[in-house]
Amino acid sequence: MSVTLEHDRATVALNGEHEAYSADKLARNLTALIAEGVPVTVDLRHATFIDSTVVGVLIAAHRRAAESGLEFVLLLGSETGWPVRRLLEVTGLDAEVAVYE
Repeated sequence: MSVTLEHDRATVALNGEHEAYSADKLARNLTALIAEGVPVTVDLRHATFIDSTVVGVLIAAHRRAAESGLEFVLLLGSETGWPVRRLLEVTGLDAEVAVYE
């Protein structure tokens, strides 16, 4: 997981597999960025797997961002794993959050 700030926007990139173990770190990063008033892009272009804990963190962060009037988007790509796409679809997160390819 990496966090970069460019042009007053944060990008949190998830590479590989992410589950409950890394969800806590993701939650801390997203909470801090949103509290600072920074719009957030979560880059899932190189994520091969996320579990429901990570999806829960993304949903909570999206709601906090919306309450603060901040943009919160997901970025997918050709290397985004099928399990990631499927979980976003099954949970409805792909319909709730702006998703860009």
